[in-house]
Amino acid sequence: MLDIRKVAFHDAIPLSGIPALLVPSLSATVISDLHLGYEEELYKEGILLSKTQVEDLQKKLEEMHRLVSTKRLIINGDIRHGFGKITRSQRKELERFFLHASGYYEEILVIRGNHDNYLKSVLNDLKIQLLDQLYENEILIMHGHKEHAEFVKKSKIIIIGHEHPALILRDEHGQQSKFLAFLYLPTILKNILILIPPFSKFAGGNVITNDKRTLLSIVSRKYAILEEGIPFVIYEGLGTVELPRMAFLSYG
Repeated sequence: MLDIRKVAFHDAIPLSGIPALLVPSLSATVISDLHLGYEEELYKEGILLSKTQVEDLQKKLEEMHRLVSTKRLIINGDIRHGFGKITRSQRKELERFFLHASGYYEEILVIRGNHDNYLKSVLNDLKIQLLDQLYENEILIMHGHKEHAEFVKKSKIIIIGHEHPALILRDEHGQQSKFLAFLYLPTILKNILILIPPFSKFAGGNVITNDKRTLLSIVSRKYAILEEGIPFVIYEGLGTVELPRMAFLSYG
């Protein structure tokens, strides 16, 4: 079985304070779950939010690029929030984001997520590839809502989004706090499964414990050995911090 910490510090490295992963062998930065169009979808339900999402994502891109420069940006699914046809304003948001990102990266690849209906025509116009999964150098990147078992079984490292992983931790005084987290999980196939947190602040966090019922992805539920996983939580102002194995954590 691969060594989790070696993977985390050499092969697929969580960036400090940002929900993004550096994969040196692919010359790529990987992010997931942008959920663009979230504000418009809420407006349809009668909830009004200031439209700041694109600007927030652009600032994160700039911060990410200051930390590490790679040739490729891989967006691992759920670019969109809604499921229906793309409206004119949503199309403009998508174009603004991708045109901004193209200033930092030579190549942008998009992995299809479960929200990404009607996206292909927009990406075609921007000359951006839309893939069901990416498999290179024994690394598999896929959103996680589908299994793609033939690729899972031959990969050394699997990177998924979809889960929106977060932990609720309790300190010695009983105070509970919620943190977005990267989870590095060994699997029953003896490869390493990495869950990456959402890039969008609107995506929220799915709280994961050692109970597999807290997992969303068919891949995680079927293959992960949760209690042996190592989380790296994102602390505001402190960066990304490694915690003990999941089995030793005190959950909320």
